[in-house]
Amino acid sequence: MVFWIGLPLVALPLVIHLLNLRRQQRIPWAAMEFLLESQERSKTWINLKELILLLLRTAAIALLVLLLARPTTRSGWIGRLLNRPVHHLIVLDDSYSTTDRWAETTAWKESLGAVRDITDAAADQSTASMITVLRFSEAEVESEDPRPAIFRRPLDAKSRQELISRIETAQPSDTASGILPALRRAAELASLQPAEQDLVVHIVSDFRQHTMEELDTIQQAVASLEAQATEVQFVRTVRQAHENLAITHLAPASGIRAAGVEMWMELSVENYGSTLARDVVVELEQDGSPLVAVPVGDVQAGAKVDRRFRATFVGSGAHWLAGNLDADAVDLDNRRVYATQVPEAQKILLVDGSPKRWESYYLSTALAPGSIKSGWQPEVVTPKEFSKLGSLYPYAAIAILDVPRLSADDLTRLTTFVSDGGGLFITLGESIDREFWSGEAFAAGEGLMPAPPDLPTQWLPSRDDSEGPVADIRVVDHPVFGIFRGERNSMLSLMRINYYYSLKRGWQTENTTDVKTIAKLTDGSPLVVENHFGQGKVVAQLSKVSPDQGNLGSWTNFGMNPAFVVLANELFGYLANGANADHVLTVGEPVRMPLDRNQYVGSGTISRMGKGTPYQATLAADSTTEAMAIVSEPIDRAGLYKLQIDRAAGGIETRLAALNPEPGEGNLQLIADATLRQKFASEQFGLRYADELSSEANPSESNWTEVLLTLLVLALVAEQAMAYACSFHE
Repeated sequence: MVFWIGLPLVALPLVIHLLNLRRQQRIPWAAMEFLLESQERSKTWINLKELILLLLRTAAIALLVLLLARPTTRSGWIGRLLNRPVHHLIVLDDSYSTTDRWAETTAWKESLGAVRDITDAAADQSTASMITVLRFSEAEVESEDPRPAIFRRPLDAKSRQELISRIETAQPSDTASGILPALRRAAELASLQPAEQDLVVHIVSDFRQHTMEELDTIQQAVASLEAQATEVQFVRTVRQAHENLAITHLAPASGIRAAGVEMWMELSVENYGSTLARDVVVELEQDGSPLVAVPVGDVQAGAKVDRRFRATFVGSGAHWLAGNLDADAVDLDNRRVYATQVPEAQKILLVDGSPKRWESYYLSTALAPGSIKSGWQPEVVTPKEFSKLGSLYPYAAIAILDVPRLSADDLTRLTTFVSDGGGLFITLGESIDREFWSGEAFAAGEGLMPAPPDLPTQWLPSRDDSEGPVADIRVVDHPVFGIFRGERNSMLSLMRINYYYSLKRGWQTENTTDVKTIAKLTDGSPLVVENHFGQGKVVAQLSKVSPDQGNLGSWTNFGMNPAFVVLANELFGYLANGANADHVLTVGEPVRMPLDRNQYVGSGTISRMGKGTPYQATLAADSTTEAMAIVSEPIDRAGLYKLQIDRAAGGIETRLAALNPEPGEGNLQLIADATLRQKFASEQFGLRYADELSSEANPSESNWTEVLLTLLVLALVAEQAMAYACSFHE
């Protein structure tokens, strides 16, 4: 803008003209008298041409000064004519993909640089401008008030400095917040725009392929913004995708989880890059101590590799285990944490309604075979004792074994237990009340019982065992039946069925679409059915497990089969998987921990452990459910969190919770520029890169350079023509 000091030069042609007039002198000469008389006749036309020439020279100098000053005006004819103030709405991508690192910068640094450049350009406008910054993570949070923390901030010197300071200290979130909620929230903010003020929307993002999958829906959201804004500018912060690996899964395989009992852990590594990742290794850490690393090997581009390893948690209480990859473009998804509350032994409640309690005998023997520490602690009760039992919270899973019926209160307690994450196993024998299990318990597909039993049916297989035993049962690929995979499938042929309950006709409705048959007889009749109920699981076997002789005879030989011990452990390991023990969540979720009302008061604190952004808050009881639970606010930072829970008897109990980033956000593949330009093509749309903003005019303004240059050339040509007409070049 220093070139504006050249404006006085516009008067230079006039000054020269006046000086030339002073140099003229009158000299008497007869011939000249004749010429003066002739000139007098055309004086008006000559003066007009000289005036036009003077104006052209003045205009040429004025245009040259303006060209050097590079003036800009807000785009849009109304804005140029009325010179109205502009509101700049910056929609800022702060998802964790913006931590993408290359050379000496990151996508987030490029984003902040773009925000600064837009702010500086807006502050240089001739009229008062305003800035709003809406972060993607802010748009994910439901709120009656759509306004973000930085809303319609004026750009006077003080406010501008405060805004720049706040921007420079901002950090990206650990969330996978998408562009669509941000666009919808931006449209809400645009509806608050005063009519007398122009709106320019700047969407600052890396525009990854996975965030733009709903391209048609995103286009509609952008069109909604364009209807309310003068311009919608896409500001891209990344020019090319970078290689990145991520740990996308770390959790126990189904099975027992108890102190001192070895268990299998599963992990998955995904290659989001475009080249082969060689010799990948995951470093393990348990309770702060290193473990033997897990070799993953080569991971093809776009592929995922699964690995299993053994782990043992020594001692009961809160424990954690973490996997780590070497540093790459995105650090956040190189680490994944698992946290759990390990008991000395997992309690299993066996409610036995069979006449001689044989059902619980075979199950409890399989789960806790004498002196061997299995990690299970089965507890056997009768249906009457079950009704008098207090809280069901201490149990990882419950088995209802040939129980005739349950009272309404017991059914409600059991329903709440399963809904909160507990596991339930049901067996049906000759003792059951069929009307109850097909009526109240099934509840037309909305109850605990996955399917309604009809009549006891004798299984009469048509088989020829002359060349070896033929199986009565067919199983699907399911964690419970892992014992029967591969070469061990021959063990399945040793399991015999004599009686089972057929199911009522027409029982399958829209309420039972999630019910799965995981084992069936060779004629296709269901034998074992499963349903996910709330956060828990229900597995129902339409027969007994014990081989005892009832009124009809022996129903099965399961309890005496060598494979039954493994089968029972796999079954309850599957049902108890995560029940009130694992506390592994995704960033953005609240920490919610079910508790026993008799042991806890429903209060406590939560804090973030280790390095990184500190976090500390109080925990309160969840008043929206009947079951006791404490809950935190949604947490937007990944890491390991320590919960200090107040006990009813006094003192504090420590538990752990792990919050991990959502898998997939580390996929750094970009959507093509051509796709964006084609999909969002309109008069109001623009696409530029963040590193270009500092060297170009304000994207919300129009540059007059080309227009002024054209006018200057025309003025010079006209000046030469007029000078020739005035005979100055003869």
